[in-house]
Amino acid sequence: MKIKIINGSPRKNGNSAFLVDEIAKSFIAKGDDIEVLHLNDLNMKGCQGCLSCRKNNSFCVVKDDLYPILPSLVEADLFVMVTPNYYGFVTGQMKIFLDRWYCLKDGNRKSKMKEVAKAFFIVTQGAPNRDHGRSVLDWSKHVMEGFGLKYYGYVLPGCATESVDMAKVKIKEILMNINMFV
Repeated sequence: MKIKIINGSPRKNGNSAFLVDEIAKSFIAKGDDIEVLHLNDLNMKGCQGCLSCRKNNSFCVVKDDLYPILPSLVEADLFVMVTPNYYGFVTGQMKIFLDRWYCLKDGNRKSKMKEVAKAFFIVTQGAPNRDHGRSVLDWSKHVMEGFGLKYYGYVLPGCATESVDMAKVKIKEILMNINMFV
């Protein structure tokens, strides 16, 4: 299985990064083909709205770090995306990344993704109430399903900025949910 694990957090040692590392280890142990993207490490620009991708049925023409990555996304069987909840939304890094998915639909607005591809979307947040992440899940579900991806959303509340204790407590549950989803 080809898996893309996307870290939308700017923090290298936070809850999202911890989850990404643990999830990657579990898929590596199973022999899956994985690629981990730490979005904050990429030099990327937002979608320029040039429509070149749709007019030419191509991938994005913007020459940045996403240029070689975007075509590879259509081969993925599973996306695992992890982002902190920033004021009821994804991080800026994740938003730029997902905006650039515009080129992953053809000129007829048909998704270029595999028909059986799936997206498991995790939101980490400091707030103890899972409902604070509802707007992120609603939005991400709409985006993922717009690309024909089967979607599962998970909010991990109670994540303190200064520790990964809650992520450590919940990692087995998250891995179980991912395994049941795939």
